[in-house]
Amino acid sequence: MADMNKTDFREIVRQIENYKILLPDFQREFVWKDEEKQKRIVASVLARMPIGSILLLQSKPDEYSSKKIGCKDQIDPSSILGETEFLLDGQQRITVLTNVFSNVIHDACSKISDLISPSLKRRFFLRIPKWGTSKNERDLFGVYNLNFKYQNPDSEDPEFLSGDIFPFIECITFLNDDKKPYNPQMPLGVELDDFCLTYDKGYLIPLFLLAPSEKKNKSQTVLRLGAILKGIASHIGDEISNYFVSLDDTKKEAFIEELFIDEESKKRVIDDYSLIESELENMQELWKTYLENYLSTCVKNVSLNKIVVKEEQRARAIDIYENLNLGGVSLNTFDLIMARVAKVSKDNFKDRIVNYMNGEKKYNAYVLPDVIEKTIGERIKTGEYNATISSGCYYSSKAEINGKYIDAFLDVLSLYCYNKSFDADSFKLDNMKKDQILRLSPEEIDGNCERVCNAIDRALFFFQTRCGIRNIQEINYSLMIVLVATVFLKDEYFEDKKVHGILEAWYWSVLFSGEYDKDQNVTMINNLQAMIKSIRGEKSYDWIISIEDGVFSTVNFSDKEFLLLEKVDQDRYPKMVMRAFMCQYLLSKTYADMFDSNKRISVFCDESNELEAHHIVPLGSAKKIGESTQSLRKDPRHICNSPLNFVLITKKSNKDISDDSLDEYANKICPQAKSALYISSYTGVNSADTDDKIHSILEQRFSFLEGDIKQHINDLLPD
Repeated sequence: MADMNKTDFREIVRQIENYKILLPDFQREFVWKDEEKQKRIVASVLARMPIGSILLLQSKPDEYSSKKIGCKDQIDPSSILGETEFLLDGQQRITVLTNVFSNVIHDACSKISDLISPSLKRRFFLRIPKWGTSKNERDLFGVYNLNFKYQNPDSEDPEFLSGDIFPFIECITFLNDDKKPYNPQMPLGVELDDFCLTYDKGYLIPLFLLAPSEKKNKSQTVLRLGAILKGIASHIGDEISNYFVSLDDTKKEAFIEELFIDEESKKRVIDDYSLIESELENMQELWKTYLENYLSTCVKNVSLNKIVVKEEQRARAIDIYENLNLGGVSLNTFDLIMARVAKVSKDNFKDRIVNYMNGEKKYNAYVLPDVIEKTIGERIKTGEYNATISSGCYYSSKAEINGKYIDAFLDVLSLYCYNKSFDADSFKLDNMKKDQILRLSPEEIDGNCERVCNAIDRALFFFQTRCGIRNIQEINYSLMIVLVATVFLKDEYFEDKKVHGILEAWYWSVLFSGEYDKDQNVTMINNLQAMIKSIRGEKSYDWIISIEDGVFSTVNFSDKEFLLLEKVDQDRYPKMVMRAFMCQYLLSKTYADMFDSNKRISVFCDESNELEAHHIVPLGSAKKIGESTQSLRKDPRHICNSPLNFVLITKKSNKDISDDSLDEYANKICPQAKSALYISSYTGVNSADTDDKIHSILEQRFSFLEGDIKQHINDLLPD
């Protein structure tokens, strides 16, 4: 049975040469530029070591905008017959190895400047030590005895390792028009033989001759490799012969005993010294043949696992890629989508999205809650505010789009393209799956890009102005972005304050009931269908009210006993997100700074991005003798770490109170903040000097929050 982990690299080279393996444009740039890194993978091949996997997606040549391996310019797919394979994973190693063992990259690039990287202006050689110095190094190639012992490379692996052969790999850089015999712009000729046989550190075997082009100079390539190997063997034979002649007759027999492995050859030469020349010629030919076979087998049977996925399993190909690259930067559906759009638009798709994200936005201040209109209204009127950028969706320093944004973009795009009629029941979960997204036509993707970006921006406007969200990462349930953005694809819905209110009522109901804590995908689609029907008046809001019934009463998620840590065990205690939900709700309402009644805390306050979660009742109030606040902070079962004991305050406030006694701290909290944050009963150290008293303060806070949130939800829903 064939070894499925072996790949004939010469066949890969032929496929690259014939446009049967292409590099899709969505692949990231070539980064294996370091010479030592390139040499190490070459050493692995020559030591017959595994070098990983490559992943190819079989498809039509015009499916993705693409390039030839190692080249900058895009190709015209119209001249490619039949299917081709797109290299999804393995660009780095395939580019390096193709450049090392063949000339096809340089044949495809008419100018050196057409290469994807100057680091490909390298030629790699295997250095064979001269006979006179072979004992000074590890004699991997049997130079001293002209005996290369790996005579059956198809069935036996060498004893040496990649680290052993690494020092014998020579890398020589060439320059444009430098006329060097190894420069790929120069014709192959005896000048290359002379260069390899006169190298000052030994003899050189050009590795770029091992996988010859099928279209260009194949016979000349094979001829040159054979001539160079024969020349090296002959030079080694001459070195041995010259040394033998220089010996005294008394030392010749001892040398022959040392030199010859074959006993019969040894006996013949000892009997007649004149036979050494003919015996050396036989040894040279065998050495040359065995080494040539070994190197050929290294390239023919590269320990490389080639995985080919058929076109109809594109989603599976992405999944395979992600599993192959756990912990690295994974290929995603967005990369494939970008490549497909290149078929109908010359503009870079990612750049277009970034331009839409950064563009000036228009919002109607009428839809804002009154308390928020006071903080952001003027910026909206002057066009200074951009919800997408304010939400941290684009990292300008890295030129990267936030992953949550990309996921939302793909989901909203697909939901809309498969249901442009906006029929509520036609919004399907299947349409958010990879295979469905990958079936979208380039024209649909291209034509609806701006619409989807605007819808997501509207959703982020909603989350910032209604839900206490400062940046997109704080939206715990990512599919909430998809639901709101899909609703706001409709201009009339975005301009309707009542719709914003309904969405907000739904949002708080979901957050504090744990509705999305399980089966988020299915629940979101059901919610989306119901939301569209309710907005259109085709369905009542009872479905939101039924979710609201679980607010602060869902067992082991938001119920009173659970949040007050009355029934926690070693494995179950309140989730960290509940702490964030509490803080976000209060932030959405805005409140006075705990220690400065003239300062308002909100998503849009000057210190918004520096607000920190703060224990209202400090850990120090519950610290017992021998305990440290640090150990208490790590204990999720401690009453002070209940989600009910947190609020966002400014970094300055946190610093200002860090050295205060508990009495000083409690008395500094201004009355307005105590009222807004439901902590009026917290008056000093004596009110929170035991776990029972802390429990009482938080129990009261729970009651106020429960009543306030439920009342707020009911007020938001239309009568």
